[in-house]
Amino acid sequence: MNIEKKEKIYIRNLLLTTLFGGVIGFINYLFNIFIARFTPEYTFALYSTAIGLIYLIQIPLTSIQNVLTKGVGETKNGNIERLKQNSIFTFTLIGLVVSSLFFFIIPLVTEPSQIPRELIPPLSMALLLTFLSPISRGILLGKEKVILFNTIWFIETVMRFVIGYIGIQMGGNIHILILASAIPSFVSLLVVLPFLKSKEGKKRKVRIDFKAIGLMTISLLLLSAPYTLDLILTPQPLKAEYGALSLIGKIVYFSCTTIAMVMFARLANQKDGDGEKKTLGVAVLITLAIGVGMSIFIYLFRDLIISLAFGEKYFEISKYFITYGVLMSAYAVTFMFANFFFSRDSYLYIFILLFITILQVVLFRGEISNLSSIVGIQVIVYSLLLFLTVLYFVYNFIFKRNVRKVKKDV
Repeated sequence: MNIEKKEKIYIRNLLLTTLFGGVIGFINYLFNIFIARFTPEYTFALYSTAIGLIYLIQIPLTSIQNVLTKGVGETKNGNIERLKQNSIFTFTLIGLVVSSLFFFIIPLVTEPSQIPRELIPPLSMALLLTFLSPISRGILLGKEKVILFNTIWFIETVMRFVIGYIGIQMGGNIHILILASAIPSFVSLLVVLPFLKSKEGKKRKVRIDFKAIGLMTISLLLLSAPYTLDLILTPQPLKAEYGALSLIGKIVYFSCTTIAMVMFARLANQKDGDGEKKTLGVAVLITLAIGVGMSIFIYLFRDLIISLAFGEKYFEISKYFITYGVLMSAYAVTFMFANFFFSRDSYLYIFILLFITILQVVLFRGEISNLSSIVGIQVIVYSLLLFLTVLYFVYNFIFKRNVRKVKKDV
């Protein structure tokens, strides 16, 4: 297959994933609308806190998925049967340990006002399932089976909506609402995994890089801080209002970042430095186009969106839609760069993420009197994060490479 054909398939996969991501995002949006409109305000505030924690819990999922994608993509004719066995045993064991630690330690180190105790059992179960569900996803993406992956992803989303709807009908059962985020992926694992097999012929061992899983998990935890810690650190009187704004902003963010996994899968199957930068460039341009388009859309139809999403509540957040939409677009671009770094095993980026996390915590410890104060903090955090990320990319992947090239020519 020539280079041009591969690039065309890559762009097709990006656009296809964008389409699927849009439909899936809309279904998830309806799911959150139902929770906001048909549950008490206390339940919605509780769910907003849980959402932030769920995003954190799903970080190991992304790390495991990416490492398996990278392993399968870099290992031609890999032994998939052996990889499945090793993955199930290893990640079940890790999941049991981590979820148990979460269950027993979180109540000791947090206040009930930060993480209500009723959230801990379902979150612990979701954490356990999180360690298993990425196995089939990682293998599919490593083989660049993007169409099949998107189809399964769509079915999982519909299952989540159905489970969540049952939870709402049961009076807003928070346990079911939380588990709706973990059960569908686990069910798809049970269905899909038996059909993933190795190619005929000599089979090579696919290595599971646990060091990369650890470093990527730490990186992604820190990378997720700007849109998860804010929900936890926001004062209780503003949680519901800011949770509503954050929910709208995440429509933009997740619409943009759905293509990151396709980009990572392509990078895992590439070995050409210039081609890798081109792969990143195409993904960033599409991300920006989606982000700007979505930001304009939610601003133009802001009253309708709020009315559909929250009824007669939270109309005052509409004035922040453009600002927050642009911030989420910038954050999505940062996410693309970060995935490029992870695919190249460049983890010194962790120090930038750590600095940004500390900065956000410090800023939230200041006086926060209204929603504008929180948005102002997020403007500082996201802007500085994007600037430092681009600087890191230019220095490590353009400047240093050019220096090495000049030395080699000399």
